[in-house]
Amino acid sequence: MGEVTGLVVEVVLKALAGGVFVLAFAALAQTLTPKRLAGVFCAAPSVALASLIVTAGIAGAPGVLASARGMQIGAVGFTLYCLIAVPLVRRWGAWWGALAALAVWGVVAPAGYLLAPQGLLGVRTTGVPAPLPQPPSLDLGMPSVRLS
Repeated sequence: MGEVTGLVVEVVLKALAGGVFVLAFAALAQTLTPKRLAGVFCAAPSVALASLIVTAGIAGAPGVLASARGMQIGAVGFTLYCLIAVPLVRRWGAWWGALAALAVWGVVAPAGYLLAPQGLLGVRTTGVPAPLPQPPSLDLGMPSVRLS
């Protein structure tokens, strides 16, 4: 039961943090012109940032690296989806064009995981660097005093 509760807490925290960041990015987007660009700054970056912050708190660096890897590969797949969807929708209509573009995304995303197992930036996602060595403790040679 503890594992399920932990997952529920993680989802709730991600939802709350995502909402806060969406509001913040929406406020930023209101200052931009033209307004067509405002949507780019609202949802995806804010939800990704909130997700990474919550993941860092719960799973630590390995979880953040794995999530970032998925975000990188997903961004490439989504970009290709968008580039391919425009001509396909014009040619075949909304339903068939979008479905064909989704099929392309469905091939690109798994291929990204196979072709870039370390992520697009070559960062390891299976472990983190060893901790920095601690300086040696100072031993002043003072005798220990025992209070009775």
